[in-house]
Amino acid sequence: MKAVNKEKLLNFATSEEDRLFVRKLMDKANRSSRGYLAYTHFIDPHQRHIARKVLQELGIKYVFDGGYHEAERVIVLFPPDYLTGSSESETLEYLRNDPAYPVSLIEISYRKNQFSKDLSHRDFLGALMNLGIKRETLGDILVHHDYAQVILLSDIGAFIENNLNQVGRLDVDVKTVPLTNLNVPEMKTTIKTSTVASLRLDAIVAEGFDISRSAAAEYIKSGKVYLQYEECSNVSRTVDEGQTITLRGKGRIVLENVGAVSKKNRIFVTIKRFV
Repeated sequence: MKAVNKEKLLNFATSEEDRLFVRKLMDKANRSSRGYLAYTHFIDPHQRHIARKVLQELGIKYVFDGGYHEAERVIVLFPPDYLTGSSESETLEYLRNDPAYPVSLIEISYRKNQFSKDLSHRDFLGALMNLGIKRETLGDILVHHDYAQVILLSDIGAFIENNLNQVGRLDVDVKTVPLTNLNVPEMKTTIKTSTVASLRLDAIVAEGFDISRSAAAEYIKSGKVYLQYEECSNVSRTVDEGQTITLRGKGRIVLENVGAVSKKNRIFVTIKRFV
């Protein structure tokens, strides 16, 4: 790991919470140089964006892993030399086969009756939080028809198995299953091709979430919009092709393509929305 000014790394953080995260990340990175596997708790996309900048600046070996390729919540693993392959995929394979690999999978199943509804992501997360579990110990929660799979740090799996008896008003069965049993639901998306006056953030938010330009501006100014998982309060910020925009409470869009300019001087865009 190359020597880097700590204050320079902290400049990647925009809040005190982010600065605390960077300090913890640097501590983990320092521990990894001692020759054993080190890893963080689960982090969200915003923290992942910061972690990538910091770790690239440090010049240290690392991989993100959330149990599957498209995972939203991941841990940062700092592999020792003996667990480092010639590619990221090979390194992940080594890590997942190592006894010290820290990620597990539990399955929470339930039976509905004629009066009950399907349990939601919020139902499962709420039940887990009610056990006193910290969100940072949990990865993605994948919800299916009559069960959910939860990716988590291995050291809390047994506690959940022994203590989670109900989700909502339904009795549940909990068991640990191999990570290879992971069943990733197909991501539902819609594609919209339209034109916008400019590539300003407020214009793309309005078009992507089907709201007015003024409403988009209010969301942005109130801190509810994230560009590339970083809060952005600048309504005139230019959005680049491939960038992700998250609107708190309404979901996520990606500016998939920026096309030609029409005769009316509007820009053709293709926007993917996750639903």
